[in-house]
Amino acid sequence: MNKLKTVLITGSSDGIGAAIAQRLANSGYKVFLTGRSQEKLIAQAEKYNVAGYIAGDLLDKTFVQKLVDTAINSLGHIDILVNNAGAYVWSPIEKTSDKDIENIIKLNLEVPYKLSQLVIPFMKARKAGRIINIGSISGIVGEANASLYSASKAGLVGITKALALELAEYGISVNLVNPGWVKTALTETYFDNEAVCEKEELDMIPQKRWIEPSEVAGLVKYLLSDEALGITGQSINLCCGLSLG
Repeated sequence: MNKLKTVLITGSSDGIGAAIAQRLANSGYKVFLTGRSQEKLIAQAEKYNVAGYIAGDLLDKTFVQKLVDTAINSLGHIDILVNNAGAYVWSPIEKTSDKDIENIIKLNLEVPYKLSQLVIPFMKARKAGRIINIGSISGIVGEANASLYSASKAGLVGITKALALELAEYGISVNLVNPGWVKTALTETYFDNEAVCEKEELDMIPQKRWIEPSEVAGLVKYLLSDEALGITGQSINLCCGLSLG
């Protein structure tokens, strides 16, 4: 029986993170939420029986440590880390700002690494744990005018494989989920601003549909199950066939 029940999920105030939190909370996991919006976190906490939450900015180094400390105080320990928080920028390379480079690489790549670094000692002590990184299909096949985003998500592939090898003997698995276009408030913003053409993107997807946040949540739940114990170091594409060319 799976005894891994305490979960820290970043970026869990809305979108994919909220869907994962909902699925796991409803399945009996003790869930700790974090995101930038206190108001949204309160709303999520009221909907589901979560163990706790804290609002803050993961780009702030002091908050990353505070997050882990607060989550452990609420949960007792952290069995599972879901690195979901991330940011997207659509920009031709010559127009990408230094600030974008700093923030995207830090939030999408450095923060998952740092959070893993902080929670792994607790998992090693218990000889069990799961780390799920939420990447993107753009980190697998590349995305024109989103090279920075693609680079940051491609980096998660390397981290996932390396940590899976490093941690296997301690009963800790590490996997990466790469969603295609997921219809969330974030993607709607890019469509509304016409930074990305919604119809053109949909036409390129073999199944001609968007991924639902609940699909990502379902896959994460499976990767946490006993049946998925032997799956580690894997990069799993959930993209309606978008990665097939």
